[in-house]
Amino acid sequence: MSRKKLPKARPSAKGAPVLAIDIGACSVKLCAGVLQGRTLRVERLAETPLPADAVREGAILDPDTVYRALRATLQSAGVKHKSVWLTVGGPQTTARPVRLPRMAPDVLQKSIQFEATRYLPSAAEEHLIGFHILPTGTEEQMEVLLVAAPRSTTDPLLELVEKAGLEPQLLELQPFAALRTVQAVYGDALPYAYALVDLGGEHTQITVARNATLVLTRFIPIASNTFSAALKGYFNYTEEEAEQVKRGLNLEELLQTGQPQENPPLRLLQPIIDELIREIRRSLNYYQSQYPSQGGHGRIERLFLYGGGAQMHGAAAYFEHKLGIPTQLVNPFEGEAIAPGGIALEQLEAGARWATVLGNALAPLEMAQPFAEPVDESEPAAAPVTAA
Repeated sequence: MSRKKLPKARPSAKGAPVLAIDIGACSVKLCAGVLQGRTLRVERLAETPLPADAVREGAILDPDTVYRALRATLQSAGVKHKSVWLTVGGPQTTARPVRLPRMAPDVLQKSIQFEATRYLPSAAEEHLIGFHILPTGTEEQMEVLLVAAPRSTTDPLLELVEKAGLEPQLLELQPFAALRTVQAVYGDALPYAYALVDLGGEHTQITVARNATLVLTRFIPIASNTFSAALKGYFNYTEEEAEQVKRGLNLEELLQTGQPQENPPLRLLQPIIDELIREIRRSLNYYQSQYPSQGGHGRIERLFLYGGGAQMHGAAAYFEHKLGIPTQLVNPFEGEAIAPGGIALEQLEAGARWATVLGNALAPLEMAQPFAEPVDESEPAAAPVTAA
């Protein structure tokens, strides 16, 4: 979903500046860097907290507060670059593959508003709509990835960043940015089908990628703020105390055999975390029912955790144990695609919480050349590579 004409040229050898901003329920995040070849060199990461209810379910409810936070973030990062790449999120956004009668792309461009009506909760005119033609389908039908966000969410966001003197270049859904980070960092090591889980503040969002393309995304109303609310309600903690306790918990303690360690906060959160994992399993089962494994293709082989809530110690090990799927925390800085420049050590160590805004900054590189290409689904799946 673009507001202005998008750049088509590759970044120069000297590097092209890039600025990306992600406004979520809990904070404004910013990435400023330089694009050099196929690498994003990160020069600054900045974040400004938002008060509760300033942004809810992707919608900006308190524009003045969010504007001040955006200005503070820009000032703390010392940003002078005006072109900005943006993300938008929330349960009202839509990203799903749909089957349509086969037609030329220019015809689809003209008819997408009408075609989208049956898949959206309200009138198509009330949404900002985009699409991508997938390499699947039949001679009679085409498969199209339909992407939409309500204008009640997108328009205030665009107005706010333009008020701050910025020039929006691209507005995309948050899971696409995070998926780009995973594809850029892990590249050829990615399986045919895998899932991303964003443990955010307000929601947990699960995204399934199949054949290098997003095919399912779902929001679960259990997230980091749910854990904080439980701790505050039971132990009468302040917000700061609850956050400190969460940072000190280790979910791997729940996997220990024998006499369990006495850890009341961890025991309080365990049933909540288990319910979240059950909801994730239901989403994965739904995906599997819609895309049955054929010829070895389609089974989800890996789970990637990211977002602020994913920083809880032992989260990957606990999710892997419960779901039976190899699980890892996204580390955007472990490959060559994203190179840390002048960022702080704590930001480097908490890379998973920056996965979305970093992926958004990678968008110009993907537009020049995708980080992952779909394969011909008629071909048999390759045998998994095992260690000797």
